[in-house]
Amino acid sequence: MSLKLISIVIIAGLFLGCASKEEEKLLNDFSQKNIKFQQIQQTQKALYVQDNKVIGFISALYLQPKNNTLTQKQYEKFVLGIYSENEIVPKAMLNGKEAINITKLTNDDKNLEGIPLKTKWNRYYMITFMQDDAKKLVLKVSIGYLDDKELYFSKESGCVKKLETF
Repeated sequence: MSLKLISIVIIAGLFLGCASKEEEKLLNDFSQKNIKFQQIQQTQKALYVQDNKVIGFISALYLQPKNNTLTQKQYEKFVLGIYSENEIVPKAMLNGKEAINITKLTNDDKNLEGIPLKTKWNRYYMITFMQDDAKKLVLKVSIGYLDDKELYFSKESGCVKKLETF
């Protein structure tokens, strides 16, 4: 009888141990997907169209200070992805103020790890501004000969809301 009881305890322990590991894996996977979903919510994009053809594309991911370890509270940072034929370094303004730093990132840069919608055809830049206390942010991007594009972000509710459709 004691052998039967020991066998039941061992089998129950195995099931509980496996369920615990599987549950931890599922929670970790959900957490990673939730982070990517939040980043997609914080991404805005714009197309450059000429003669009904897309000739360029930009996307900007707002790295909110409270949600991201790459930023400190005194800065507003964006990861800007650019697809265009020319290698022109972008210019950027946030709510009418010029960027304090624009740094080109390599495609294997650690700052791009986990970035949604990353492609090998884009050029990426980390754009840094001094902190702006406004709840709504307008990122104006200039890429040489192409028209300026404005991307709209909001700091409310912990996520960026799309304010205008392009």
